[in-house]
Amino acid sequence: MHHSLLPDATRSPHNGAILLVLVLLIAAAPLSSGNESALVVELLFDLVMVTAAYSAAARGGHVKYFLALTGLTVAWRWGALLAGHGDVEIGAMVVTVVWITSASAIVVKALFVQREVDTNMIFGAVVAYLLVAVAFAYVFEILETLQPGSFAGVPDGGHPRAQGNALIYFSLVCLTTMGYGDILPVSDLSRPLAVLEGVFGTLYLAVMVARLVGIHSRGERSGQEA
Repeated sequence: MHHSLLPDATRSPHNGAILLVLVLLIAAAPLSSGNESALVVELLFDLVMVTAAYSAAARGGHVKYFLALTGLTVAWRWGALLAGHGDVEIGAMVVTVVWITSASAIVVKALFVQREVDTNMIFGAVVAYLLVAVAFAYVFEILETLQPGSFAGVPDGGHPRAQGNALIYFSLVCLTTMGYGDILPVSDLSRPLAVLEGVFGTLYLAVMVARLVGIHSRGERSGQEA
């Protein structure tokens, strides 16, 4: 009997596991103030990628592409962490954005294929939402690295990760449209990017809530008719 090396869908990790690690990553990133802390953050991000890759393999689809992209992203990020060279770090951020975009697309596709609302689906919706925040944070960091001064209020000294950590916070502020105003986009490119993230965050919540409510309502009507 042939046994597939890929994980079975019924054994794939619950989206809650990915969400837990992702929340730990977002919470730990601003607290990283040294090399050891940066290492912990990197390990958490690696765990997010490995868990997401395992789950994607269970779902099927473009498995080989995503697994190869995950391996490339992990290797490039570690190379940037160890080398500490500007060009390598920018390349790692670009590859990370590509990986997050692919992972988010896989999660969202699964959400729109599913026909029953459960906790796994709800956790998946939150995972995609937070992944977008991390992706925009890296886009902002790439922009600030290439065009210093694109954001006002971002630390420009101290710990090397201070800038990236501040932009993760700023990205979450944009996505949730809270707008505290302590960090501001001031360049011609950073402003539309920040607005784009805010618009996406609002529309995503509206569409996803409508999707969940619609599926739940159809399920209730089907149960009553049966």
